[in-house]
Amino acid sequence: MAVYRITRFTSSNMDKAVEGAEAARSAIEALGADFIDLVSDGEGNGVVIAKYPDTATMEAASATAQQVFGQMIQEGAMDGASIDIWSGDVVSTL
Repeated sequence: MAVYRITRFTSSNMDKAVEGAEAARSAIEALGADFIDLVSDGEGNGVVIAKYPDTATMEAASATAQQVFGQMIQEGAMDGASIDIWSGDVVSTL
């Protein structure tokens, strides 16, 4: 069954966060996710929504995801203290 990883964060420059995500596109595409979306509310709050086919694929992607987030924090695209990660299994699809 599929699993989601949801990562919330804040950014003082969401355009820079998008640029960081685009710069890491090849590494992100190799993670095996069904999709990874970067979502912004236009007020400095962002969410990365990643859907993986299973927990093993999500766990295998963790090191690369942490590296990408670390780079974005280092570049000032994300506030590292704001990062909140949650994951869960799909229990129903409507």
